[in-house]
Amino acid sequence: MEAWNKIDEWVDRCIRGTLSLEDRAALMKWLETSPENAEQFRKIFQAKIRVSVAGKWRQLDQMQERVWEHIIPVLEDRKRQWYSWGMRVAAIIVMMIGVLFVWHAWQVPLEKFVPVAELLQVESGSPKAILVTSMGEKIELKEGETRQVAEIFGVGVIQDSTGGVRFEDKGDVEEEIGKSTLVVPEKGEYFVVLGDGTKVWINSDSRLEFPNRFSGKIREVDLKGEAYFEVMPDPEKPFYVRVGESRVRVLGTAFNVMAYQEERQTEVALLQGKVSFNVADKTYMLVPGEIVTLDRESGQAIVRKGDVEAIVDWKAGRFNFEDMPLEKLTQRLARWYGVSFVFEDDMVKELRFSGAVTKYRTLDYVLDMISKTTDVEFGLQQGKVVASLKK
Repeated sequence: MEAWNKIDEWVDRCIRGTLSLEDRAALMKWLETSPENAEQFRKIFQAKIRVSVAGKWRQLDQMQERVWEHIIPVLEDRKRQWYSWGMRVAAIIVMMIGVLFVWHAWQVPLEKFVPVAELLQVESGSPKAILVTSMGEKIELKEGETRQVAEIFGVGVIQDSTGGVRFEDKGDVEEEIGKSTLVVPEKGEYFVVLGDGTKVWINSDSRLEFPNRFSGKIREVDLKGEAYFEVMPDPEKPFYVRVGESRVRVLGTAFNVMAYQEERQTEVALLQGKVSFNVADKTYMLVPGEIVTLDRESGQAIVRKGDVEAIVDWKAGRFNFEDMPLEKLTQRLARWYGVSFVFEDDMVKELRFSGAVTKYRTLDYVLDMISKTTDVEFGLQQGKVVASLKK
């Protein structure tokens, strides 16, 4: 198996602390080959850390130490002229800032792919958001050191080092103290732990409004865009997600909601637990593995079985396209890379594509891979990416 195809496995074993001596040597050899390899490794490591330690920031330092313990024995065996480079590689790993690109649908060796065009080398998104507090204060959030960025009437707002923020209620009163809004721009993503312990991953070009402290008989948030929720169970206080004119009712569960204004559909995918999706005078009950899709123009909703794990891959740093029309696929790329797509004709929009790709390579790399496996080619015209059929 090529080194590129083993990155996910190496990263998982580093995090679990089960990297063998043989794998350590292979990893270090690959890392020392080029700075690009080290950069890609640290990126995928960061993405997996954000998922695995979500809400558990005190464990982050332990994970860093664990990775260092597995890398340093190999470094110590290197000659002195290799050691300084190896130390830099290990430092990069421990810093953990981003994610590797992996394309595995067609088993095509990566070195055979050539970038589409130098002009399309647009960098991917990264963890960033703006927190608008109930007091009207705007706080820029991004990756960085763990620190308190605000306090709202006894609720501490803590930014952590992996691209997330948490609300810690230090008060002993139950009254409502206003709402805050987390705004994630294009080319961004962010993670928040709400005051009740509910975890929310927020995708690009999205915003989540929520109470600083949940009071009363229900917990309710308002979403525009896309987010993945892991709701803290509380039978006495059901959790609701309001999405435009519809509402998701939750009882301790894990699910994804996608409702972008520029797309005509609202989609709820359930991984665990139980939810009801309420729109107009109709209610749709979901069990794990089911997806409800609402056409907002017609008001019609359909419930189906589907690959819900693929739908939420984005929170772990991957796109997963399953028989997806190119128009819908490019909408996702547009939000993540901050670019606009246009199509030569409607036929191109309807071309379908399947594949899995992590999100942190430059845009030209992604488009070149799509082009290599379809009849589509991409170019740049008046600042927009143009998709057309190959001549």
